[in-house]
Amino acid sequence: MSAKNKHDIMDDLLKGAEEDAAHEASSLAKLIHRTGESLRATTPAESPPDPEHKKPSPGDSKKKSTHYLSEEIFEDLDDAREKINELVHPRLKSRISKSRIVNQALSMILKDFEEKGEKSHLMKEILKDIRKK
Repeated sequence: MSAKNKHDIMDDLLKGAEEDAAHEASSLAKLIHRTGESLRATTPAESPPDPEHKKPSPGDSKKKSTHYLSEEIFEDLDDAREKINELVHPRLKSRISKSRIVNQALSMILKDFEEKGEKSHLMKEILKDIRKK
């Protein structure tokens, strides 16, 4: 089929130009689904775990999360990582990350919140911040 005779399904869907746009959308969805299946089918199976490789303990499991920080907190986090690196033994420096610092700080704050509830430092700061605005 020449370039002039090709049918642009996405253009039709976006413009709502054709009566059978729903049929074409269905065809497009099937194509995408099939492509996804074929990609999963061609992905190599996981190899058996290395017997010498340590399995992560339940406390080591992690999930990626994205949160917005103020510029000030973002810069303070960088500063804190640098200061902690100055305080720890050189062989531990590679284990000091911003993620580790944030995880530890949140753990401490959430523990305080769990124990003290509305009298916790977290609640006091949140309420103080909200009342400012």
